[in-house]
This record gives sequence, C-alpha cells and structure tokens, in this order.
Amino acid sequence: MSRIGKRLTTIPAGVTVMQADRMLTVTGPRGSLTLGVPEHIDYTVEGDQVRFVLDPAFQETLNVMHGTTSARFSGIVKGVTEGFVKRLEIVGVGYKAAVDAVNLTLFVGYSHSVPMKIPEGIKVEVTDNVKIMMTGADAVGLGQFAQNVRKVRVPDHYKGKGIRYAGEKVRIKAGKKALSGA
Repeated sequence: MSRIGKRLTTIPAGVTVMQADRMLTVTGPRGSLTLGVPEHIDYTVEGDQVRFVLDPAFQETLNVMHGTTSARFSGIVKGVTEGFVKRLEIVGVGYKAAVDAVNLTLFVGYSHSVPMKIPEGIKVEVTDNVKIMMTGADAVGLGQFAQNVRKVRVPDHYKGKGIRYAGEKVRIKAGKKALSGA
C-alpha cells in the first residue's frame, strides 16, 4: 500500500469540501478546484480530515494512483489556501515583458512582439520589465503556463539570453576558438 496514499490530509479552517459522484470540489479563499477520484479508490471526509483508501483487490495495479490521488488532493488544498507562485526572469539586451488585463506581451528579440493570453485563475505581474511573477491556485495550470512562456525564448547556452526560471542556472558553453599556430 502507498505510504503517501495512507496520509491524512487536514482541511484548514475556511476551506470546504463538497462530494458529488467521485468528484471532490475544494473551495477556499483563493478559488475553487475539483479533483476526480479514480474508480477503485474510496475516500472519506471525517470532520477536518480526508482519507483515501485503495480497494485491496486492485492493490497491485492501482497502488501508484492511490498515492497520486492523495498528493493531488493535498496540492489542491494548498492551492486554495496559500496559492502557488512561479517566477521568471528575462535576460538579454532589449528583452522585456509587459502585461495588460488579458495578455502577457513578450519582446524577446523577434521582429514582432509575442502576445500570450493569460489563463483564467492566474495573475501575472511584471516588475522592472524583466521579472515576471505568476500566482494561481492550480499548480498544474500555473506550471504549464510558465513553461509555455519560457518556450517562447529558451535560454541560449552560448550567451545566456532568453527566459528562465528565477534562480535557474544556465551553463554557458565556450564558443568556437580559432586554431592557434599551423
């Protein structure tokens, strides 16, 4: 049996959990998120704790899903209470970003700007024109949007220019060297 799946998830004050046909809807101060529970995993909500129990007949095949379901539920509870943050940095001469109500616009060395629609539930702030901070309750959606922004201009390994996560180390390679003496 999964050790992570056996953990009890405590529901903090101000968070409600609604149950409806294999769906758990968690509502908190930062929004509402839904988790679909796999077929052979049962769940019980006891006061302020939620427990996931795997059907013993499927222990060999669904052991992984038992722990995954429990971990995803814990992440949803954390998301609706505290939220998640992703930080990106833009490195390069003339590279910058701007944000308006619905779009994040990137100016990263192309002949045109790259507008990206901000998904619902994610807030984006740009400081100093090169630091992007994204916040949201859904860790998966937030991480996917951050990765899509990073893909616009992946960091170059020769000059280090591009969009990177804050604190990400980019290994700079040596360029070509002229042959000395022939």
